[in-house]
Amino acid sequence: MLTKEELLKHLEKEKQAIYQRGDAFFQCAELGFREVETARMITDLLVEWGIPYKKEIALTGVIATIGKGNGYHIAFVADIDALPRKDGNGNIHSCGHSIQTTLGLSLLKVLHDSGILENTDTKVSFFFTPAEEYIDFEYRDGLIAAGKLEFRSGKQNMIALGCFDGVDCVLSAHANGDEGMKFDVASTLAGFMAKKAIFMGRAAHSGAAPHLGRNTLHGATLAMNAISFLKDQFALEKGLRLNPVLTVGGGSVNTIPDETVLETYVRANDNETLFEACKRFDGCVEHCAKALDLEYKILNTVGYLPLTQSKGLNNVVRENMLLHCSLEEIVEGPISGASGDVGDLGFLIPTIQFGFSGVKGRFHDDSFQISDYENCYITSGKVMLGTIYDLITNPNCRVQQNAKEYVVKKMEYFGWLHQNYQ
Repeated sequence: MLTKEELLKHLEKEKQAIYQRGDAFFQCAELGFREVETARMITDLLVEWGIPYKKEIALTGVIATIGKGNGYHIAFVADIDALPRKDGNGNIHSCGHSIQTTLGLSLLKVLHDSGILENTDTKVSFFFTPAEEYIDFEYRDGLIAAGKLEFRSGKQNMIALGCFDGVDCVLSAHANGDEGMKFDVASTLAGFMAKKAIFMGRAAHSGAAPHLGRNTLHGATLAMNAISFLKDQFALEKGLRLNPVLTVGGGSVNTIPDETVLETYVRANDNETLFEACKRFDGCVEHCAKALDLEYKILNTVGYLPLTQSKGLNNVVRENMLLHCSLEEIVEGPISGASGDVGDLGFLIPTIQFGFSGVKGRFHDDSFQISDYENCYITSGKVMLGTIYDLITNPNCRVQQNAKEYVVKKMEYFGWLHQNYQ
């Protein structure tokens, strides 16, 4: 079998081709569940390389598996969608998903060409997943209404389709905004739930007979104050974020408003905090409405679960980072208020997502650029490839999925999704 160093040299030899692919995918920026050209570019390469694949999974997703082992199943996950430009002129990969896509294809080609998986108990599946960005609701809800999808997120649909059944661990990597550092490891991502509280009252003339009305703006304002006090009931490290806004509220100054709508995301760093905060949010709405003799309705829309990473897998990742940088160039355990549907995978399966530097400008902004090709595509690729090598060759490095536990968690997960998906 090849040594790790020999395997990494395969990636180094591909450097210029990788850079060219990276530029091509960066220029091909498509919104979630519309990534038709991106998927075609991926499958064209797989055909060229002689790698079998499945396509049109959750509309635009692609899965390619190499190796025939039945002992350990590794998944590498790459997002393929982009965001609208702020200037309204098309789309841009301003979250760096084109880097993930390029990285996944690079690893796939090296593993395939090297033949390292032959005569092992391991297989590796590469998931090119659509629609990670939580946007474009009208389009996605139309696909759901037409029966083409079940959920708004690519990974949520792939989980529902059983694509991750039998997977033992999930590996991923995502660009970060750090400067002067190479990587981050063991980060957290916040989970979130979208909340819409509708206060319903009674209209009346605001000058002649306000007492005959039931002012819903008063109820929403009271609830906003109560919600603001919730933040002090959770420790800072829980990452609770509540920033409610009134999306329907005033109406005419001459009329007591009979409907006001308050909306917010509830964000938190762990499931327990997220679910408890959602419960308390509902309590604020309920009791503030009742205090002013108002009716109310709360609509929930499922977001993503917090990302809790596998400590065992991150130990393997960290050791591979240290082959290419110093300990001082690794950020340990950063806490992020951002969210991603990789958190849903992390709830079900041992999962890691390390961060890598090499971009400039702001995320989710037209100023986003890839500035350090070497770190984004090559050094990060070597860290991931080394991690996969260790999982293939050293069973002691493996974090094994518990099949029975997975079934229980999956039932719990879909109970949560269906209960809150409106």
